[in-house]
Amino acid sequence: MKKIIISITLSVIVIITILSFVEIDNSDENSSNNSIVYAVNSIPNELKDVSKLSTRDEDIICATSKGLVTKDNEGKITPSLASEINIKDDGIEYEFKIREDIYWSDGSRITAEDIREFFRELLKEDKDENIQSFLNVYGAKEFRDGKVTFETGVAIKASENILNIRLNKKDDKFLDELTKPQYRVRKYLMMWDDIASNYNRIVYSGEYKISNITKDGIELIKNSNSVESSNGKINIISDENEELSMAAFEVGDRDVVVNPPANQLNRLEGEGRLKTFNSDNGKYVCLNSNDDKLSLSLRRTLYFNLNMAMGEYQEQNSNSLELAEGSYFREDKDNLDKLQSRKVMTNSTSSKLPEIITILGRDNNENRSIVKHLQKWFEENTESKVRYTLVSAEEFNNLELRKRYDITLISEVADSKNKEEFYSALESYYTEKEESLYESIKKSNKQDFNPLEEQLFNNYTIVPLMFENKNVAISKTINNIEFDFYGNINFETLK
Repeated sequence: MKKIIISITLSVIVIITILSFVEIDNSDENSSNNSIVYAVNSIPNELKDVSKLSTRDEDIICATSKGLVTKDNEGKITPSLASEINIKDDGIEYEFKIREDIYWSDGSRITAEDIREFFRELLKEDKDENIQSFLNVYGAKEFRDGKVTFETGVAIKASENILNIRLNKKDDKFLDELTKPQYRVRKYLMMWDDIASNYNRIVYSGEYKISNITKDGIELIKNSNSVESSNGKINIISDENEELSMAAFEVGDRDVVVNPPANQLNRLEGEGRLKTFNSDNGKYVCLNSNDDKLSLSLRRTLYFNLNMAMGEYQEQNSNSLELAEGSYFREDKDNLDKLQSRKVMTNSTSSKLPEIITILGRDNNENRSIVKHLQKWFEENTESKVRYTLVSAEEFNNLELRKRYDITLISEVADSKNKEEFYSALESYYTEKEESLYESIKKSNKQDFNPLEEQLFNNYTIVPLMFENKNVAISKTINNIEFDFYGNINFETLK
């Protein structure tokens, strides 16, 4: 009997020992095949035309494709597929030395000729408005018009590991243009128009390749030839909204949720599960100077009260925004003299607010939150009442509709390094005088937009309200997450 008991005991010990080794082995396997689950609201099937994609949609392009150069969150341009960049002939010619340690997902080396072929496809397929700077390449427009062949007429040449691009005229923003997602190198560009049918026939230049697509999402696995220490696998899951993503996040089914609901931010921060980044997205208000009841003095008073209201809003939503304090660009807040001068100007208020203040904005979660707060604040702190209308993007672009409202909420990318693009985006709101000044600045060699900014502010026609922050909910398994200049996740550093 004792022998039987001893035998059983020994058997149990052996089994437990074996199971313990099996468990250790599984643990090692899991750590080497780490999977990050990243939540988005939708996953489009058409990925060829980047201009149609949201920033989160672009993340798929950025995960699976690399460009010649990239731009980090601070706006610094660094080589990516290129190892070295030489600008020659007074800014007319760009020479890119292509790295020798870069590979397509099938193991073949990415060559200068491959990148040249991608640019041929891009020039052939993309819309003019998406590649404006690239149309400055010598022969590019003629190629699109069918007047020359790409091989003989376009000044994009590949020789061994060197890619040369020659422009028609100097363009200081050309290198900056190449950092945008649409210039990330992709093979078989036409196939990206139906990614679900073609993903397994495409080879990828990026950190990851698409290994599977289902109705629920996309599975990315790391390019086996990558030299980066990024994660082994990423599952991009489609949730209908951020609330559903957060519900899954709370039970451990999501690792990354970009822009979680505002009412969750303070809690997530307290739990150490929130990352907050500056962004270049700004919120501005157009005060209707065509409306007789909104005199200059009244517009100043209205802006003063809007700032007061947003000050309280910022206290309640400190993770979501930073007050503009009279600055059109976030970096300008370092200019204390300008800041103080505009603060003094705005504080000079004497006019009585109208009984009813009307606000127009695009319909989204952020604007809903802002206008509800403004409505409550004005009712509690003034004798005015706020009535607001939130509309679709198409309706919002109706210029006649805008004229009926006292205030129009404007959202724009405010990149201080590209002021021309910023002021161009505001053009539809300009008065005749502002339009004339804008056109004269555009035609000048210096292109100094400071006089236009001063006129907009001094007349209180288009004035800054706040700058948005980017918030990301991350699980305890995420050690590092970074974004590039355009708000796309840097997948090379995601761990």
